[in-house]
Amino acid sequence: MILGIGIDIIHLPRLKALLFRTPFSLKRFTSRILTSEETKEFHYTFSSILNTRDNHPTIEHNIVSYLAVRWSLKEATYKALYPHYSVTWKDVSIKKTKGKPYITINTPENIGNNIIISKTHASVSHDGEYVVAQVLIEG
Repeated sequence: MILGIGIDIIHLPRLKALLFRTPFSLKRFTSRILTSEETKEFHYTFSSILNTRDNHPTIEHNIVSYLAVRWSLKEATYKALYPHYSVTWKDVSIKKTKGKPYITINTPENIGNNIIISKTHASVSHDGEYVVAQVLIEG
């Protein structure tokens, strides 16, 4: 049974403006939306970049794209689960397996009215200045 479908789209320039508004914006954003595992992966992936003051456009684009994918997948997951269950940023974890996103929802097995999540399906697409994500959740 399909529990829900969610979709989200994000405009990369808007996210970039948010992330680089102040020297602390990027850190504040990542600590708000990423789980501890995602934060470790983020710092591992971008450690050499984050430890320098060089804000090269390509580097910034890679960081923005990385975070846009996670943001849009988490938003789409929220939309797919609502109104049965309301998740927070930290309840949803995104991993990349064989090029495809894999979603883990850290919630009690029984949610809402005895609903059990059995599978999640996710797809992400990048096109120019946009990232779009779609999530389907089976119960």
